[in-house]
Parts: sequence; structure tokens; C-alpha cells
Amino acid sequence: MKTKFLFILVICLLAALPAMSQTVTYFHGETPVFSVKMPNGWEFETKPNPRDAMTKRISGMAPNGYVWFGVWIVKNGKTVDQAYKYVQGVAKTLILDAKETKTPVTGEVNGMKAKFSEHQGTMKMKDGKSQLFNAKVTLFETGGRVGIAAVVADADGMKAESANIETFFKSIRAVKQ
Repeated sequence: MKTKFLFILVICLLAALPAMSQTVTYFHGETPVFSVKMPNGWEFETKPNPRDAMTKRISGMAPNGYVWFGVWIVKNGKTVDQAYKYVQGVAKTLILDAKETKTPVTGEVNGMKAKFSEHQGTMKMKDGKSQLFNAKVTLFETGGRVGIAAVVADADGMKAESANIETFFKSIRAVKQ
């Protein structure tokens, strides 16, 4: 009886622990640039960036709701303000009805100059149906380059993954060289 009780107690304690995360380092070529923590359950992969063959993009999906996330280096722009203009132009070609839902804010993320923005718009899904999405974007200056972290989610995904999304953005750190 005591053994069963101890076993159940251990299982309950383990279930109460916060989800583990994995720290992933982003490389530009052979040079490590920044790292980000991927929350437990977020599946990701590294692929070539379709807009810049010299860089890679780490992207994937979260398990709850529709949540896509990605991090990469912005091809055009040495500052967050330059990169922001470039990203705005690219976004308008991908999502025609995209609009900012809050005024962009300049600040810092872990000592790096950053620009934070939030957006909303509609995109076509693989099944051809249109889906309303919300997006959060952080641009950040690191190592002479500008990185971008983005999360695009439906309302269910934003709600279900809100704590993980905030942790993801707050975890971005420059790699010291």
C-alpha cells in the first residue's frame, strides 16, 4: 500500500513540474548568432530560408490550436527599423489584408535593441479555406544582423499557447563570441 501511495505521489509531483524546453542556437553559416528556447511539445526543424539561400529558418508548430512559429535572420536591414520596413513590404505581398493591431514598440529583449509588433489578417490554408490569424513579431539586433521571431496563430492557438509564446519571445539571447 505504501509503495502504491509513493508511486502515485511521485507521478503527481512530476505532473506539476513545468514543461521542459530545449534551447536551440541559430547559426548564420558557421557562426552562432542567437539562441531561443523551444517549449516542450513544440516541433521544429531547420530549413533553408526561401527568400535568402544563405540563411536558414528554424520553424515549426505548437501542439495546441494552429500555431506556427519561426526564427531567422532578416536579409535586408542592419537595424530593426530598416528590417521592419523590409518585413512590412514582404508581409503585404503574402497576406493582402494584414494590418497592425497595435502600434509597434521599440525596446529591448535580453540587452538587444528590439521592435515588437502585432498583426491580424487572413490566409488560405492547405484545404483552400480562409483562416483569420493573429501574429506577434519581434525584430532584434544581434551581431551586426537583425533577427526575427514570429508566431502566427488562430484564436484558439493564441489562447492555448499564450504562456509558451511569451516564454519563447523572452528567451531570445545573443550568442557571445
